[in-house]
Amino acid sequence: MLSAITDWDYAVLERMGEIRNDVLSYILSVFSYMCDLGIFWIILCVILLINPKTRRIGAYAACALALQFILGEGIIKHLVRRDRPFIQYSDIDTFIRHPRGYSFPSGHSSASAATSLCIFLQNKKLGAPLLVVALLVMFSRLYFQVHFFSDVVCGCILGSVVAVFIYFLLKHRENKRRFESAQTKE
Repeated sequence: MLSAITDWDYAVLERMGEIRNDVLSYILSVFSYMCDLGIFWIILCVILLINPKTRRIGAYAACALALQFILGEGIIKHLVRRDRPFIQYSDIDTFIRHPRGYSFPSGHSSASAATSLCIFLQNKKLGAPLLVVALLVMFSRLYFQVHFFSDVVCGCILGSVVAVFIYFLLKHRENKRRFESAQTKE
């Protein structure tokens, strides 16, 4: 099973090398770099937190972003310790600066999925374009061959699970407070 995943991972990397072109490289580098260290998602959360109308959305998204970071970057990467593709295969040229750290799961993918999905669950109009941004970020990590396909998929799954967990956990707390508040008014 692991051999099949490794074969698939390498086949996707090879395909990414075949579709490279200058225009796509430029566009995808913007999406990849803007999410280095989660900067785009952090700034977005801060902007949402500042605006009273979107404060709750920002708080939920910031919680999801923080939890995915703790789980993905803080725990899982150090347990799995998977080297990046360009370290495992000398024939890979990323065309962007080499990221540091381990490959599995993709932090860009996890952060993008967690934040965009958490926002989407609360506000479809605001979240839908962010889901597109998230998908472009994830694709960029494959395109530049800095992650294996399974790194990106598992990062996306981790971020999605965290987003749904945070959404329902905080929504449950809100509903509980409303119920308790209504009970005390009676």
